[in-house]
Amino acid sequence: MVYRKVVNVVDNFTNIGKSILIQALGLQKNYQEIIETTKEVIDYENEACNDCKWKEYIKTFNEDSELYKTACNTCNNCPHKKLTTTNVYKKVYFNEKNKYGYKPRLKNNAIKLLLLLHFNHPDRFGILKNLDVRNLANFIGCSERTIFNNLNTLQEYSYISFCKLDTYTINLCLCDYDTYYLPAKKGGRGFIVISKELLEQIIKLDNLVSLRIHLRELIELDTLNAKGPFTAISKTITDIKRLLPEYCKPCIIKKSIKNSNTIFDITVKDNDILFEIKDKFNCKLQKDCCLNEYTNSFNDFIKRFNNAVSLININFAYDTSFKMFFDVKPDCKIEQFELIKIKDFEIDDMALLAMQYSYDIVIDAYCTIYKSYILKNKIIKNLGGLIRTVIKAKLNNSLSAA
Repeated sequence: MVYRKVVNVVDNFTNIGKSILIQALGLQKNYQEIIETTKEVIDYENEACNDCKWKEYIKTFNEDSELYKTACNTCNNCPHKKLTTTNVYKKVYFNEKNKYGYKPRLKNNAIKLLLLLHFNHPDRFGILKNLDVRNLANFIGCSERTIFNNLNTLQEYSYISFCKLDTYTINLCLCDYDTYYLPAKKGGRGFIVISKELLEQIIKLDNLVSLRIHLRELIELDTLNAKGPFTAISKTITDIKRLLPEYCKPCIIKKSIKNSNTIFDITVKDNDILFEIKDKFNCKLQKDCCLNEYTNSFNDFIKRFNNAVSLININFAYDTSFKMFFDVKPDCKIEQFELIKIKDFEIDDMALLAMQYSYDIVIDAYCTIYKSYILKNKIIKNLGGLIRTVIKAKLNNSLSAA
């Protein structure tokens, strides 16, 4: 593959929904595991329980009976009880179709294109305007025809919708983009933060099996990092084989990842494979860098917005990128638009919210607050909390409309 010089400007970081990415890579085969855990239980063999009637009730009666429940409650509150640990075995079923939904599995360039589209600054609805297909082709290192073929595939499989404006320019919408930021109880499955530097390494993975494995391990590491810092993950060949099509035998898996050490340091030993993420692609580091970028973006936004306020207050001219802030209802009499005054810790709160919901969604919520609170001189006690409340209300309305 020939890598051409990239001529377009893409975002340094983006959020990609885990559901969409997992569907694109292919759902793993259903399986079940026996999970062993330990829990504390009452030790009925201790001397205090020898002649206890409640113990005999528990041994004699059905779990659904009132006497059994009363006996359990009495034993739990007994001052003479002693505890011991016991092993508990639970059968857990894994079915990704139920969890993430289904779309057809994608191939190499279609996966890369889907990732790249997310870096072209979709708005809060997942819409991208005036995309130049030649720039997409330059980034991936393929022809414009290949890009159009894969756009058609993505549209056919309901990953995107797009229309041509002219020979090389398109408008596009990322399907299900508005679900990325929903809570789990409303169907959200979270998102993964990916940097442009990481994307460039992913683009260079020519082998489709290797591409699928790498992205799957990145998703799993990101999920594990929500519980604590993880930099490595160990998998068996059987674990990896579940994620791949039937033709991917152990020899193909090992061959595919043998020379793929750009993102992970990979160690293969018999049936076990250790993936250790390189420091610069570490999930926590990626998110820290992204957080700093959002902080800088909001600071820059405030400077540009306040300059626009100065202009509109003097001669009624302003940068059209702030149109939604200055479009107020005719019955709302505004003598002068207000400058934005935000403290450093509030900027930090906004950056954290952007990590969770995206930059554009936070700006949209702040626009609502600007019109409803700042222009009406209402006191804001907790800006971060208010922004979160507005975002949740908008997401709920969007979900109801869908």
